[in-house]
Order: sequence, then C-alpha cells, then structure tokens
Amino acid sequence: MAPLLASIPATVEISPWIDATQDETGKWQLPEYPCEIQGLSPDDPKNVRWRPGEYNMGVDNVDYKEDGPQEWGGQRLWDGDRPPREWNPKRLPGNVQELLKVPHMPGQPLKEMFARMKALEPRLFEDKHFNDIFRDLPKDWRYHLQRIAWAERTRIFTEESPGSFAGQEELLVPAIYHTQRPDTATICVGVSSSNDSSPSTPPVLSSYEYDFLELLYVKDQEGKVVQVVPWESCGIKPAIFWTYSFQPPRGTTSLTPFAAFKLRGVWQGEAVEWDPSQGSEEMDWFTNMAPELRRELADPKLLEGQHKLQVESIARPKREKELPVLWPENSWQGNVAKARAWDQH
Repeated sequence: MAPLLASIPATVEISPWIDATQDETGKWQLPEYPCEIQGLSPDDPKNVRWRPGEYNMGVDNVDYKEDGPQEWGGQRLWDGDRPPREWNPKRLPGNVQELLKVPHMPGQPLKEMFARMKALEPRLFEDKHFNDIFRDLPKDWRYHLQRIAWAERTRIFTEESPGSFAGQEELLVPAIYHTQRPDTATICVGVSSSNDSSPSTPPVLSSYEYDFLELLYVKDQEGKVVQVVPWESCGIKPAIFWTYSFQPPRGTTSLTPFAAFKLRGVWQGEAVEWDPSQGSEEMDWFTNMAPELRRELADPKLLEGQHKLQVESIARPKREKELPVLWPENSWQGNVAKARAWDQH
C-alpha cells in the first residue's frame, strides 16, 4: 500500500499508522518500508528499511550526478541564495523551525512527506489515536456558545424529567465515561448499531422522524463548556448514534454531558468525576483563564472558593450618566418627547 500513497492528492491527510502492527505486548508499532529508489545496490547507504518520520541526514538528501554529489538542505522562505537582513527563524513557532530543517530527499517523496509531518507534530508518530481525540475547543467556539445559550433558554430535559418525550430517553440522554487513557474521556448519545444483541431502537414520534443532533458538548464543575462539536443533518437517512473523544482542561473535577437536538431540545446526562491533574496541554489557556473570561463563561451559581472571590472582586465599569436632551419649545422633537412622556404616565 505504501508505494501508492505518493500518488494521492496533497489535500488528503495520510496517517503514518496505515500499515502498523501490534507487538507481543499489544503496543502499536510504526511499519517499516523498503527504500523507494529502485535498482540500488545492496551496499548503498540509502538502501535500508525505514519507519515513517525517520531519515538519515547526509545520505537521504544527497543526489549523485555526473558532475558530483549534490546535497539538498531545508526549505527557504526567501528568494535568492542569502536570507534577508531582517530574517530571524527564532521568531517562528518551534514546529515551523523544525519543518524548515527537513531537507529535500530526491527520489523519496514518501519519506520526505512523513519527515515534514513529524517535524510539525511529532506526537502524531508516537500515538496511533492522536488524530481521533479533540484537545482544544474549536476555533469558532464562541459562536457555538451562543447557539448553546439559545438552545438552553427554554428547557433542559433529563432522564428523570423527559417531558413529552418519555420512552425515548435511550435515544436522547447523552453519556460520558472514562477510557483506558487517563487523560481522555468519551461522550456519546443515541443507540449504537454495532452490537447485534442490543435491544431494538426505541420508536420515534412521527413528528420528529427527521430530527438530528446539532451540538454535543460537555460542561465542567463551574458550568463552563470544555468541549463542543457541531453536527449536521444526514437527510432522509437519519443518524442514531454520535460520539467523540476529547481531553478536558487540567483542573477539571467534573464532566457533565449535553446533547442539543434540532427539534427535541437540549438533554443533560449524568455527570462523572474527573482527575484535575489529567488533561490537555493545548487547553492550558482555559485552565489559567483570566477572571474576566471566567465571569463570562461560568455559571455564577456554581463558582466556589478562590475563583468565586476573583470574579466577585472584578470592578464593575461605571455607567455614564445620560443627560436629557432639551428641545426648543414647540419644536417637532419637543412635541414628540412630550407625547412619549404622556404615554408613559
């Protein structure tokens, strides 16, 4: 399979774990591939097996030609042979600096591609399930928080209080649970069809036959949304199960699942406890958020301890006094103001 990956369009993301296997202990190991260059002698230093992300500097980046060997370097972000006077690579993010160091490897596009991928995100080559876990809020999380606030303003259903949807709790109540990874949790809602021995899907009211999940999100002990994933309608063949895994921010002690459906409203599941020492590095900004942001995101009724004191100590901005406008006597504006004053009394 590996030799065919080089012909796949660049827009398709390729995982280095495609041909991975498990060792005796059950741990996943990256695959090994032969050299991409055909016809090399057995003693050629390039003719060795390699794992995705690996390359030999001084060997893989050397191209042997009639006029002598040519050694390729990393990428340049400027025109010409010399960098501009103001060029300073230390201003770039660390992973971009590592990417610029990866050289061109003639005749080995797959090895070069994986080397650049590893430079940008080395954890992708250490964890087979790295791309399957959400580690931060989506970029448009503020927009989704507005959608959540709008959806929750009417009512939040629970298994104990299903309203007119009694009998459909199995389809509508979300659940959250721990995984084998101490820093990762999984949220789901609906009925999975993977288990043939599971009971039949509960019937859906005809008026909600094509209802679908809009948002599947999680709140912490202070009512702050720590993860939210939007979903779309599947059309005439509705989905019946939604799930994803995520890493909550450090400092979280409780996780509560929520599911917002287009027609059947918002549903809340049972909360689970969480180890505050476990969580996502990418969400350190969330763990150490400023009191002003905490006041914006948290439920004031759920704040406790130091965080409550910090939020309550925020100085409220002074309101500017609004002075009345004095219109000329018998003017059109003045008569309108008088009429409004009479209407209010």
